[in-house]
Amino acid sequence: MEYTEIIYLMRRSVELDDIGNNISSNFETRFKCYAKKQSVRTNEFYNATQIGLSPSVEFVIKRLNYHDEEELFWNDKRYKIIRTVDPKNKNDIVLVCERQIGINE
Repeated sequence: MEYTEIIYLMRRSVELDDIGNNISSNFETRFKCYAKKQSVRTNEFYNATQIGLSPSVEFVIKRLNYHDEEELFWNDKRYKIIRTVDPKNKNDIVLVCERQIGINE
C-alpha cells in the first residue's frame, strides 16, 4: 500500500484581541499531505454508530504531518477527523474520518 491519495489537512488560524483572548477565526489554511486510503473496519464502524458517528474512510499519514487538525479535504469533500489510531508503525498515524454533509465546502 502506497501513499497515493492527496488530502488537505485544515488548520484554523487563531487570532487574539487587544487583551490576548482567543477570537474565533474563519480563516483556514490547507496543507497538502500524501496518504494511504483504507476502509473503515467493521468493528470501528459499528462501535462508532452506537454513539452517533458514521465513519466512512480512514487515512494513514506520516505522523510528522499531523498537528491535531480536526478536518480534512479529500476529493473536494470535507471530512471531520473523529478519531486517531496509533498503528504498529510508530511513524504513521491513522485518521478515522466522517463525511461532513451540509457544510460549506
